[in-house]
Amino acid sequence: MMAEEVLQEKIRSNNDIQEEILSIIDCDNSYSFISEDQYINGIYVDFTIAKGNKVKAIVECKGSNIGVNDYVRGIGQITTYDYFAKNNLSIKNYEYDKDYSILFCFPSGVILNRNFNIGLFPYPEKSRIIELNEGNDNIREITKTDLETFAESIKNDKVTISQYYIRDTRLYELYILLHYLQLRKMSGAEEINRTQTEENELRKIGTQDNRNWRNAFIALTSLGLIGKNNLPTSKGAYYSTLNFNEFIYEMYKCYINPYIDVLIELFNDNYDYIDLGYDKISEALEKKFDGKKVLFLTDSDNRYLFIWLKIMRFDFCCILFDPISKMLKMMYNISQCNSRTIVDNILNKGIAKNYINKYKCLIKDKSRL
Repeated sequence: MMAEEVLQEKIRSNNDIQEEILSIIDCDNSYSFISEDQYINGIYVDFTIAKGNKVKAIVECKGSNIGVNDYVRGIGQITTYDYFAKNNLSIKNYEYDKDYSILFCFPSGVILNRNFNIGLFPYPEKSRIIELNEGNDNIREITKTDLETFAESIKNDKVTISQYYIRDTRLYELYILLHYLQLRKMSGAEEINRTQTEENELRKIGTQDNRNWRNAFIALTSLGLIGKNNLPTSKGAYYSTLNFNEFIYEMYKCYINPYIDVLIELFNDNYDYIDLGYDKISEALEKKFDGKKVLFLTDSDNRYLFIWLKIMRFDFCCILFDPISKMLKMMYNISQCNSRTIVDNILNKGIAKNYINKYKCLIKDKSRL
C-alpha cells in the first residue's frame, strides 16, 4: 500500500513522473508543479501545474489505502477544483487554460480494492484519472473506455484481479515492438503510424501473431509504456534497454502476476501431467471467485485464458501445455521464485530467442528504420 504523502513526494521529486503527467495533458517541460497551492475558501490543492500564472491542470492525490468514502471525497474535491477553473476563481490571479484538466491521481492498488469499483462513479467532464504503478512508478492515464470496462465487469458479475491485460500477443512480441519504437524515437521520429509500421517492417519478423501487431501496440498503450504518438514513455524507454529475460520478469512483477499466480495456484504445484481443457480451467478458476467470471482471464470465451497459458508456456517456460490434448505439466512455480531463478529457467528456452535474433538481424540494416 502506498500512502498519499508517498505519492505526493514521488510526483514532487521524480522528473520522469512529472514528464509523463505533462505528456498526458499535452504540455512541455516548461510547466511547473506547484505543491500545496492555496485557492479560495482556504482550500489547498496537492499540485497546480502552471507556466507563470497560466494554469493547465490541478491535481488531487489519494493513497492506495483508502476506502470508498475517501475516494468519493476525492471526487468531491476534483469537482470543486473544476468549479474554480470554470469560474476563473483563484487568489493568485491565475488564468486557466481553455483546455485545462483536473487530475485525480492515485496508486494502482486503489483499483484492486474489493470494496468499490472506480467505473461506477460520476466524474467532472474535465477530469482525467492518472494511475501510478506501485511496482515500477510508471504513470498511465485510465481512460473513459477503461472506466466503462470496469463498470461493465460489475454489471456482468465479473471479478477484477488486475487492471492490466494482454490479448492476442506474446511478451516477446511486446519486447520486440518496444525496442523497435525506441530505435525510431532515437532516430528522430515524432509519431509512428501503426498500420504502416506493421505492414512495412514488423511482419518481416514472422512471429506467431505476425498479422496482428495492432494488439501489441494496444497492450503497450494499456500498460502505459507508449504514449499517444506510439513512441515509448520514459518507463517504456527504460524497459527497451533491458534484455528479454529482465523485461519479462518486470512484466510479471509489475503487471501480470495476478493472472499467472492464480493459475499456478490452481495447478497446485502438480508437476505431473494434468488433464485440463480451457472450460475446465475456467470453471475451476471461477469457483475460487464465488462462481463469477474473472475480467481479462475467463471472460470473452476463454480468449484471454488461451493467451495467458501461451505466455506461461512460450515466454516463461513454466508449463508445458498441449492445446490439442489439453494436457498440462508444471515445469516450475514462478510465484515462488526470485528474479534470478526465473531468468535461469527461461534463459535460452522457448521460441522467443529465435524471433528476437531475427529482429536484430533485420535492424542491422539502418535503412530499414
